[in-house]
Amino acid sequence: MTPLTWEALEPRLTALVDRPLDAAGVPQFLLDVDAIEREVWEAYAGLSRAKDEDTADEAAKAAYLAFVQSVLPRIEPVSDAINRKLLAVAGYTPPAALAPAWAAMRDQIDLYRDENVPLQVEEATLQQRYGEITGRTRVLLDGEALTIAAATAKLEESDRGLRERAYRAIDAGKEALRDDLDALFLEFARLRERVARNAGLPDYRAYQWRAMHRHEYAPEDALALHEAVAQELVPRLRERREARRRRMGLDTLRPWDLQADPEGRPPLKPFASVAELESGLVRMFHALDPELGADFATLLDGWMDLEPRANKVPNLGYQNYFPVSKRPYIYWSAVGTDADLLTMRHEAGHAFHSLATERAWPLVKHGAYRPEVNELAAQALELLTLPVLARDRGGFYDEADARRSQAMLLDRVFGLLVSICQVDAIQHWIYQQPAENLTVEGIDAAWNAILDRFDTGVDWSGLERARTKGWHVIHLFQFPFYYLEYGLAYLGALQVYERALRDPADALAGYRRMLALGGTRPLDELYAAAGIEFRFDRALVARLAELVSAKMAEDEGP
Repeated sequence: MTPLTWEALEPRLTALVDRPLDAAGVPQFLLDVDAIEREVWEAYAGLSRAKDEDTADEAAKAAYLAFVQSVLPRIEPVSDAINRKLLAVAGYTPPAALAPAWAAMRDQIDLYRDENVPLQVEEATLQQRYGEITGRTRVLLDGEALTIAAATAKLEESDRGLRERAYRAIDAGKEALRDDLDALFLEFARLRERVARNAGLPDYRAYQWRAMHRHEYAPEDALALHEAVAQELVPRLRERREARRRRMGLDTLRPWDLQADPEGRPPLKPFASVAELESGLVRMFHALDPELGADFATLLDGWMDLEPRANKVPNLGYQNYFPVSKRPYIYWSAVGTDADLLTMRHEAGHAFHSLATERAWPLVKHGAYRPEVNELAAQALELLTLPVLARDRGGFYDEADARRSQAMLLDRVFGLLVSICQVDAIQHWIYQQPAENLTVEGIDAAWNAILDRFDTGVDWSGLERARTKGWHVIHLFQFPFYYLEYGLAYLGALQVYERALRDPADALAGYRRMLALGGTRPLDELYAAAGIEFRFDRALVARLAELVSAKMAEDEGP
């Protein structure tokens, strides 16, 4: 593929900026802008794919960095000029389907500063360094070198000694990188504070709140969700973990005891190879909805990288859309676990969202840019596929294992909602500190205080270093403040699940309706299209916690 260069883009972009524009000309102008946006995103997606598929590939790294350092920075000021040009057109009111895009453009204009362009290039370079550092992760278990994914799968084994060795081997692999990650994060924090100050905002939290277009709720609302989860979910999760400890016959519950089956059954093994996973997913999605099955089948022709191997970014899974090819791409490392099957359902939800929006709307500006709805598309599918997990209904398991997989997912949702609040809380703390005063020791101490607040009954004695560095989550480095959305979306997804328990066909229809709207409606209307509410108050958290608890009790039996 011929690299997309600034020399090729500049005359086309300049022509757009210089073109006379009135209200009648806006539709064609948007189509012309769209053509360039698609080419730029396609190029970026391809370069990201290449460097993630082999973090040791120096040519792929160089090509990616050349694009983010030499092409994207030159596009930024032109993009700002185009946004200003569109918003200044006299007598033009965008159609309702473009109103959210116009609101996003206003945010972008308000935040844009020429002096931040080189800082954003620097941030992209730091993000590339993160991939290089974590791509070096090596795990040596019982004399065998394993990928992180393969070693993590051992944490589901019934042999407790093996689980502990696996956990400690993974921790040793992470420990080798922790000093580098600590130093790297402080660079991120200092850089991000400069970006916020350049934009005239008091801190990076305020900047990112606006950059992520969070107009429907404030930081204080997020903090209130933390408290609701601490009050409504943490006690339930502590009870579940205490019950797990008793069922496993343990004195204390250790970190390596959380993923194993409490009855001592072997781990679920839904597939033996990536090829089996891919074909099984086509079958399962077809059983849920033939159109979804057909959509997923389009990815089989080179649009997934699921094989585990060295020099892939550990624990990284994502869907990226190629808007010229009109194909989603899914990246993950699958080793045969139930967690792999869950991850693929999640990423497939993103892919279906991309494809449904592409079919329904002509412009990339019509696409969903809000994580709160993007993650709803992914997490609702995790739950909507529960009825087709069994092999005789199109899935991967016998009936008993399908129920077991469902119970594991619902239990995981409890744990994730707690961990989401923990990771969100540390970011609130970090970005309200002056960067010049921020230290690794301070972050460590704040993280431990957060873990104490959300304590769920795990014994970390002798593992204090691992506990303390639990804030080394990829999102803090690569996607700042993109974490709360997982929690908000799970509260939405559980409402979809609640509806599906009453009327599966209606819940699926609402889900499909939401997918096809892309980003053409405000957030509350997108949730309403799925038949649910965008809210995250304590009353909703309590109601959904009760729903999940009842279903887990039903699946697990006496």
